[in-house]
Amino acid sequence: MNSSEPRPLLGVIADDLTGANATGVLLARRGYRTASLTELRWPEASLDEHACVVINTESRAVPAAVARERVATAARLLLLHGRRPYGKRIDSTLRGNLGPELEAVLTALGPGSVAVVTGAFPASGRRTVDGIHYVNGVRLAETAVRNDPLCPVTESHVPTLLRGQTALRVGELRLATVRGGAGAVAAAIAAMAREGVRLLCADAETDLDILALGQGMAQSGVVCVAADPGPLTAAYAAAVNPASPRRRVLVVAGSVTPLSREQLDALEAETGARLVVVDAAALGQGGQAAASEINRAVDRLAEADPALPVVGVRTSRVLSGTDSAVAERISAGFAEIAAQALDRLPGVAGLYTSGGDITLAVCRRLGAGAIELKAEVLPLAVHGHLVGGLRPGVSIVTKGGLVGDRMAAVTCVRHILNAQ
Repeated sequence: MNSSEPRPLLGVIADDLTGANATGVLLARRGYRTASLTELRWPEASLDEHACVVINTESRAVPAAVARERVATAARLLLLHGRRPYGKRIDSTLRGNLGPELEAVLTALGPGSVAVVTGAFPASGRRTVDGIHYVNGVRLAETAVRNDPLCPVTESHVPTLLRGQTALRVGELRLATVRGGAGAVAAAIAAMAREGVRLLCADAETDLDILALGQGMAQSGVVCVAADPGPLTAAYAAAVNPASPRRRVLVVAGSVTPLSREQLDALEAETGARLVVVDAAALGQGGQAAASEINRAVDRLAEADPALPVVGVRTSRVLSGTDSAVAERISAGFAEIAAQALDRLPGVAGLYTSGGDITLAVCRRLGAGAIELKAEVLPLAVHGHLVGGLRPGVSIVTKGGLVGDRMAAVTCVRHILNAQ
């Protein structure tokens, strides 16, 4: 699918409303206008303008037969309205009726369809290795979920858990295959589907692993559904339509004030920004240490999902006793990361810089002799365009480290994303 083709109409089925919303917002961040239904019925209001519809079945703690029927009803509703289920939202601690619900979805999708199952959600401390699911580094069955009053989970090995809930054939996508990239994942999915495997339990530790799984599903030629807490569903949808966002912002935040850190935390939470933490001490050393850290940061940015509209770098910590020469090397390091990232990342239409020294270093590294001032975004935060140099005309919003409230960075970045 290319960028001129319409986006597919997507369906997602979730077993509770908060999970439905959590998955839906990940799709919304990728440009899918998304509606989350509060009832197990199609609303009277038109949803024709919504590319994605998420249906909540409230089926986590009900008997297995009831859960299966509710999910079957949701799948029929989606298909009736022209939306194939691309995602079956499951709890990140694997509570509920996973087996029966996946049976219902795959029945609706037809023979040969498969579910790629993972509880991995790297940003929330959930990962799966060798089939074992971990929550913040602890095996699932050793966490508090073991004593959940409604849906206790006493098994950490995902394939074993599923085999206890369904007669469908279960296979595994181990981390070595996932780390082989999308092509290896696609080949493994196709091979297991030919052998009659319907549930593929996938390892994943990082966002890059999730991205490989989603792209592999899209390339496999098999009708797939992502059974996960949300990130895989979003990666799969983005792989089905790999068009880059209309605008993308590169964040270069070297300010170390507590307010700046709070603003960047809010930016990550509100926009899903992928901000790579840079080791300021390594940059301050200069030489090979700085060069290695610059390369690492740029590589991590290049690995980010190209559908993410906000990516960038932030500093690791405040360095005590930093002299002017060290501070200058740190600023120059951030500027070098920005310059190389602009060369490697697709779709970057603007920069957001925080901290006066960082902003000046970025402008010098890019050879911009001036900034054409366009608008005040908020007091002491200004939008303009670079003049001359390597990136003439690129938008930039500059802000000091002690400027604005908690949402200031969000406001500045959204100004660039929405600029005409």
